[in-house]
Amino acid sequence: MSVMKKQILILILAVFALSACEKQLLREDELLQKRDAVESATPNLLLSSIIQQSAFTYQYEGGGGNTTLATTVQYMQGNRSSEDNIYKSFTRPKSDLYGLTTPIKLAQAAVAEAHSKGLKNYEGIFLIFKTLLWSTATDLYGDIYYNEGLRGQEGILFPAFDEQKSIYPSLIQNLKDATQLLTEGTDQIDKTYDILYAGDKSKWIKFSNSLRLRLLMRASKNLTNAASEIAAVSALPLMTDVSDNASIPYLAGDRTYNWPMSYEGYSDNFMIFRPSKTLVDSLKSLNDDRLKIWVSPIEKPWTNDPAQNGVTVTTTDPAGFSYDSKWEYIDRSKSDIKTASIFIVDSLTLYGGYTAGLYENVLAANGSYDFPTTIFNYKVSKFSKLLNEKSNPLLRASMLQADEVQFLLAEARVKGYITAGEAETYYKTGVALALTRWGLSANASYFDNPKAKFPAYGTEIQKLSKIALQKWLGNFLMGVEAYADHRRTRLPAFERNGELINGLHDFPLRFRYPETETANNRTNYDAAVSRLDKGDTEFSKMWLLQ
Repeated sequence: MSVMKKQILILILAVFALSACEKQLLREDELLQKRDAVESATPNLLLSSIIQQSAFTYQYEGGGGNTTLATTVQYMQGNRSSEDNIYKSFTRPKSDLYGLTTPIKLAQAAVAEAHSKGLKNYEGIFLIFKTLLWSTATDLYGDIYYNEGLRGQEGILFPAFDEQKSIYPSLIQNLKDATQLLTEGTDQIDKTYDILYAGDKSKWIKFSNSLRLRLLMRASKNLTNAASEIAAVSALPLMTDVSDNASIPYLAGDRTYNWPMSYEGYSDNFMIFRPSKTLVDSLKSLNDDRLKIWVSPIEKPWTNDPAQNGVTVTTTDPAGFSYDSKWEYIDRSKSDIKTASIFIVDSLTLYGGYTAGLYENVLAANGSYDFPTTIFNYKVSKFSKLLNEKSNPLLRASMLQADEVQFLLAEARVKGYITAGEAETYYKTGVALALTRWGLSANASYFDNPKAKFPAYGTEIQKLSKIALQKWLGNFLMGVEAYADHRRTRLPAFERNGELINGLHDFPLRFRYPETETANNRTNYDAAVSRLDKGDTEFSKMWLLQ
């Protein structure tokens, strides 16, 4: 049996034969998703599935497939009347929760199975994934049914919502327990089914500790003894190398295992979303080669030089993909170009992003007058051909990376939570690791650039701003983490970029609860909403932000 087939061999979700009245009593999401029973399976068989489901779900939610968060943090923008560009999708209930609960259910069942068999290493590993996924759910919504949720088999069909201020300490304790279980465990981790670390227990311990650091920093504003907890975990083994990254590759073949941005060729679906001007301009200002890895050259770039008109330029990016660009002169004697010229923001450059917050006036996207439909914008860069691939060594489903850990340590050092090491060293190490992940390295003068140079004698906000910019780039298309981090720090300061400058669209702070909660779990839903300062809206502050 191939490794891929072994990875598919997971739990079987039993379908209950329910009477009509029983179906009416069963919560809709439990019924539709068939989450009421989990058959037992050996932990090694569950391992590959849990790793894969968790990684793919997390990456998909962050921007590989679901574009809401990646657009919100300005990695991309919709190349037409995209509601995500102005946060409009946040104004409606979001059912993303149910995409998370499927792997959560599997992880929880696996924790119980491993515990019943005394398999401490497996129990510790499964606790890590349970924590990662529940933390994602509460980070997006706030109070959530952490203790009573997904227990339909036990007769709990209408679970109460736990307060986030009680959920977070529980999540952090889970990771303490996971590290202890992995430290004490003597059971062998099956290398075949461990598609993340090939049975290397030391790397699982680093993952657990590093995730704990992430959650502690996220809750540091309100969590009791956060500083001492951060200091304690920073002294433990943490991710320090790309080989420690909690990420798995995508596979060619079955669409289920493909990079979620991949489509057949440069299709309409792929071209709808374009790199944001915020992303492109940030990379250009840093002279950062990730620009050429992630972003394709403009097909018909603008030029002020009539001699360049019609001249084709061929470029090859660091990943080996080639592109043709044909310069177009800004000839104001032509009525179409004259009309469009007032909207041109990028000329004499092969790379240009889509202005943040553009919603209806597609012509305003760098003067894009010449297109058959709105998605065929020839004056704004697409994402690179690499990001259109089904699989590639550079394309991985990422949950947590060593560069993020270094940036967290840099922030902790600046804020005085830790005293070991230097913030600048953590910062530079984080940048180097983030570049390495994409097959690049910092050139000799990278940190001489004022945009990249760490302000060793600057103010706290100056230091944190540098760290946040590089952390945001390091989390490219990991929109779940990028969103939660920006919401916490409000750095990088991009909330008034482009068309958002008018302040008509405030940055959203949470997802609204799914409609199935209001329809089927109203009493508990109402109790949770009563704890939100602005009700079930995107502007209510959850405990993490209070």
